[in-house]
Amino acid sequence: MTKGTHEARRQRGLDVLRTLSGSDNVEAQAQRLEDTNGPLGSFIVDFALGDIWSRPGLSRRDRSLVVISVLAALNQTRQLKAHVRGAINHGMTAVEVREVMTHMCGYAGFPRAIDAMQVANEVLSDMGHAPKGGALQPAERLSDEERWTRGAEGLSAITGASIPATRPADTGNGPVGLGPLGGIAVDFCFGDIWSRTELIHRDRSVLVVSVLAALGRTDELKIHIPAAIKNGVTVDELEEMIVTYAAYAGFPFAVECRNVLSKHLKSTSKDLSGDKTPKN
Repeated sequence: MTKGTHEARRQRGLDVLRTLSGSDNVEAQAQRLEDTNGPLGSFIVDFALGDIWSRPGLSRRDRSLVVISVLAALNQTRQLKAHVRGAINHGMTAVEVREVMTHMCGYAGFPRAIDAMQVANEVLSDMGHAPKGGALQPAERLSDEERWTRGAEGLSAITGASIPATRPADTGNGPVGLGPLGGIAVDFCFGDIWSRTELIHRDRSVLVVSVLAALGRTDELKIHIPAAIKNGVTVDELEEMIVTYAAYAGFPFAVECRNVLSKHLKSTSKDLSGDKTPKN
């Protein structure tokens, strides 16, 4: 089989379909996709799976993390079912999958997060990952001071912003330049969510960049793309994430995200070159 032929692309796509679905009868699945969707079905197998998923720049586990984040953010619950199954097959744990949906509430809103969690729970239960005793554990009960302390530390570490370590008397004064919203963001997004240990910060950055890209939030991407790099996501991995957005959120959103990354890299290059002073 010659590399670059349609047959090569099809075989790569079938291999991804096999690991996503956990089925060995993928030829029949591909046939059903084409019978139902025509050329769209062909492109699913040959392009989305054969071209995008088969690229070497991200592990299949990480690409599953990207895809379930995008689908949950876009409230594409029917597609999310298949990809939650794929995420488990690709090495994510049930805890990690549910944590994606939990983190989602701060970046795509509670309604989408709740819908995504419902789908995830259905699939995970079907796969033998129902919660012990039939109920998930609640969040840690934190005082306002604990939330602020964790949030200030987390926000400073992630974005480099200077946040007071102790809660100001009036958080409505805008500790991060956003009025009362700033104090709420410190408490909830960073104190409650980012401080949880069910996902490492690197994976949370992958999740957040994916959500923001899918929703076209370029101003927020200007904050979270540098934060992702700081949290251990490489530029090459970001490039691969963006390629994946083209298939799952659309090329326009992928291009917008790529533009933000490009501007950041150019800015960083200028900053680095500006640090070089001639020696006498």
